[in-house]
Amino acid sequence: MAEHSVSMQNRRNVQMAGIKNVITFDEDEIILESELGFLAILGEDLHVTMLNLEQGKVSLAGNVRSMEYKEQSSDIKARGKSILNRLLK
Repeated sequence: MAEHSVSMQNRRNVQMAGIKNVITFDEDEIILESELGFLAILGEDLHVTMLNLEQGKVSLAGNVRSMEYKEQSSDIKARGKSILNRLLK
C-alpha cells in the first residue's frame, strides 16, 4: 500500500499526498480518490492551489468545515458524474 498523508494548518490550508484522482471540486466540496478510499472535503471558498497527480500531491486553501473518508462505492462516483454533467450543459 502506498503512503497517504494529510496536513492541515488553521483549517485553511491542506496538503495531501497519496492522492490518485480528483473526482469533483467546487467552492463548497472537493472529492478526491486517495490510496485509502475517497476523501470528501466540505467547506467554503475551497480552491485547489497545487495539483500533481503524477506525484500524488494536492494542496488546497479555503475554510474547511469537515473531512470524511468514504468507502469506494458507486454513489461517490455518480455524484462526480452529476457535477461533470452540470458543467458540460
